[in-house]
Amino acid sequence: LSYKDNRTNRAILSLQEDNSNFTVDVDILFAHLFALCNNNTDNHSPREVMDYFIRIQLWNGTTLVLDRNPTVIKTMGLDTKVMADFLCRVGRCCSLTTMWVVLHNEQDLLEGV
Repeated sequence: LSYKDNRTNRAILSLQEDNSNFTVDVDILFAHLFALCNNNTDNHSPREVMDYFIRIQLWNGTTLVLDRNPTVIKTMGLDTKVMADFLCRVGRCCSLTTMWVVLHNEQDLLEGV
């Protein structure tokens, strides 16, 4: 699939049908992706999915979580000192809507500007 095709739920969910050949690691990865695409927080919360992607250093996965659930940032407890770098990354990798929600939820950062 091309890059644009990979950004749809349909592309990811189509892989769910053929998961018999997955290794355990790949099965865990796809379980997190399927939960994210289905908005299924029964098994995996957005925070848990974000932590998993950070742990395996799948940075595109973290931006996918942010695009789907921008409020997950509030649960991460990021230090103010890293917020500038974080906001820069969000601005480059996520949608404009995600950036707006992040800034809206972090209004204390803009205090005094």
